[in-house]
Amino acid sequence: MAHAQRIAELVLGIHRRNGGQLPSLDFSLPLLDRSLGLDSLDLAEIMAAVEKEFGQSPFDSGEPPRTWGDVVDLLDRSS
Repeated sequence: MAHAQRIAELVLGIHRRNGGQLPSLDFSLPLLDRSLGLDSLDLAEIMAAVEKEFGQSPFDSGEPPRTWGDVVDLLDRSS
C-alpha cells in the first residue's frame, strides 16, 4: 500500500505542476495516458525518483510496466 500511495504522490505532483486537477490516480491508466498530462520527460522524472527511493527501476524487470498499477505491482513483488 505504501508503494501505491507514493506512486500516486509522484504522478499527481507532476500532473498538478503541469496544470492538471485530478483528485486521485487511477492505477489502471497507461503510464502516458492523456488525462494525466504527462510527457516522456515527466515519466523519466517519476521513474528516476522511483529508482532513487526504492532502489530499482520498474523498467529493469522482465516486462516493462504499461500502467501505474503495473509499477506498484513490480515494487510490491520486489520488497
